[in-house]
Amino acid sequence: MPELPEVETIRRGLQEKIVGKKITDLSFDWLKSFQGDSADVIGKKVVSVQRRAKTIQVELIDDTNLLFHLKMTGQLIYRDALAIKSNEKSGDFFAGGHPDHDWHLPLPNKHTRIVFTFEDDSKLFFNDLRKFGWCKVLSGRELMAIHDEKYGLEPFAKEFNVEYLIKFAKKYPNRKIKQFLLDQTIIAGIGNIYADEALFAAKISPYRLARDIDESEWAELIKVIVEILDLAIKKGGTTDSDYVNVEGKKGGMQDFLKVYHKEGEPCANKCGDFVHRTTIAGRGTHYCPTCQK
Repeated sequence: MPELPEVETIRRGLQEKIVGKKITDLSFDWLKSFQGDSADVIGKKVVSVQRRAKTIQVELIDDTNLLFHLKMTGQLIYRDALAIKSNEKSGDFFAGGHPDHDWHLPLPNKHTRIVFTFEDDSKLFFNDLRKFGWCKVLSGRELMAIHDEKYGLEPFAKEFNVEYLIKFAKKYPNRKIKQFLLDQTIIAGIGNIYADEALFAAKISPYRLARDIDESEWAELIKVIVEILDLAIKKGGTTDSDYVNVEGKKGGMQDFLKVYHKEGEPCANKCGDFVHRTTIAGRGTHYCPTCQK
């Protein structure tokens, strides 16, 4: 599932392509994929494209919002009229999300769940092989209620500090730190890849309990989380098995990963040990037992 850097990369691509465009038509083939009334969307102009945690929010005029979650196999594919007609031989286009090459096939196709048509005949396709992703039509108030209920602070927020994390560590003292980092109600947007990488960079074992992390370790963890996510955004995200960037190509961050999916390889710190893999809270976890204490 795309994490914060991958979703942010897609958001930036959408921001460039669809802001200012009016939606003139909307069609969908799966009720769970599109949750709302198309009449609330048609005729409205795109004001902005935002990201919250692992979701993309397309703001329309008149307090209407489209909230997308790509889940495991979702794709957002933009084509202008010329690219649609020529099947990408010319024109303007991009795709981001699951790496199934639907964007190189004529669109819509069998995996297309939603089609948004704009007044200039460009289109935004939401494809989803496994039908777990969705788009919800929400008012600003409904959107904020979801954000407040489901998500904690963004890692780049100024309030994301040691005091904030210690507050939750006191609330969940017996939670393993790997599970703690994955809780979206605490930190919004971190998933398996960047939790493993951050713990390695901070030299903290994923088995450690939240109550046992001291202030200096929380400070270091905050520092490396921000650095790693910032680098991942600059590199266009990580291509594991289920993501490509807005050009339909692999992200570049996988070349900078130290432990994720590197089990059996020598530790990047050259400590003499190798990367181990275990399962914590049902999630595959990669770490170096020598460097991470």
